[in-house]
Amino acid sequence: MTMIDLGEVTHEQSGPAVPLDHRRLLRALLALLTAAGVLAVGGSAPGARPGLRPLWIAPFAMERDAVALDRGTAYVARTGDDIGARPTVAAYDLDTGAMRWSAPVGTRLAGYTPRPAGDIVLAPVDPITVVHNEENGDRYFYIAIQTTIALDAATGHELWRVDGDARPSVPTGTALVADHDKQNHVVGLRAIRLRDGAELWRLALPPLAGWTPLPSFDHPEAIATVTANGTVAVYGFAGGELRRTGRLPGAGPGVVTSIEPAGPNFAVSRDVAEGGATTTVYDSGTFEALWLADYVAACGALTCSSSSDGLSARDPSTGRVVWNLPAIHDGWQVGADRMLVGADRTNNRLRLVDSRTGKLLGRPITGLAAAVSGEAGSVLVTRPSRDPLGQLVVTRVDLADGRQTPLGRFGPSGDQAVCLSSPGYLACPRYDGLHVMGVG
Repeated sequence: MTMIDLGEVTHEQSGPAVPLDHRRLLRALLALLTAAGVLAVGGSAPGARPGLRPLWIAPFAMERDAVALDRGTAYVARTGDDIGARPTVAAYDLDTGAMRWSAPVGTRLAGYTPRPAGDIVLAPVDPITVVHNEENGDRYFYIAIQTTIALDAATGHELWRVDGDARPSVPTGTALVADHDKQNHVVGLRAIRLRDGAELWRLALPPLAGWTPLPSFDHPEAIATVTANGTVAVYGFAGGELRRTGRLPGAGPGVVTSIEPAGPNFAVSRDVAEGGATTTVYDSGTFEALWLADYVAACGALTCSSSSDGLSARDPSTGRVVWNLPAIHDGWQVGADRMLVGADRTNNRLRLVDSRTGKLLGRPITGLAAAVSGEAGSVLVTRPSRDPLGQLVVTRVDLADGRQTPLGRFGPSGDQAVCLSSPGYLACPRYDGLHVMGVG
């Protein structure tokens, strides 16, 4: 799973923001971790059933640290907030919990997850807080990444570093780096090679409301940018050449706040005076307005939109509704033609959907889905147990038909956790550490 993370923003009132990572892992704010070292916990936890094998626990401070999984490895970023401690990224073997390496990085970690990118791991470091004051009195606080460090995934040795926040596109062997001004607006883009950090091309841009690769970050063919007043441009991804620029037609009132892919086209969101936002999908070749929605998201070959009518899947070029799920307003892709949708506002009750047809598969699912790394034929879901109170119950949901298989429960009592999965493994940050389990 690719994570596209361009900063954090908090504000006193709603307003424009730079592009954000919509697939970044949420981490709960819980008590500090007091354990030290990696604790082997072989065998089965009380109540565990065949299929869920507790493997190991590593120190993890949920309010500060971050974790990513990739190809049999857990990468843990620790902020080093203790006096005199430097931030580090450590690589653990998912099966044994053995630490393969630990590397110091920068002076401050950004609180972002490490970004596995094939044979390297990118670490965003040295964040700064930018305060932006609007003429109307609104104030915005942004977190900007000053440096990205590339580490060898096998050894942890530093390979290169670059100013700015580098986002990997592993299939293309490249990364995109956004340059920001003092107000944290993107004013430049650079493409670099993942192997050695060499610059491939560079663009100087007007202050942007947002930018996005088209049709996706993993398989980019173009890059679309937009300013707050609706000036849009499309550039070729391979060489950064300008393909087309102009003003968006039928822009209407409201300040442009972001741009997202909508299949081969793009969707532009605007704040409106009476509150809320509206989204318009435009043709990336002609800039013609195609259709309207509250927001858009990828759902296989279609583009999903949310509105008062529920969640709809549309032909991205025409806006024709292919299917609709009333009373559903959120969804995300978990396979080539599978989606999970929220059956309640908290997304603790889910349904599996065939994204081609809108058909609901299997029974309603209770719990939070683990973020998936790598190809998988199933999704793991966790929920707090009732007896004993607060342990996490793990269920496997087969993506083919939605069949649910209970796997067991683990851990001490506590609140729900946001977990990650990689084929054969489940990793869950808890208040006593990072729990890693084998999944049969």
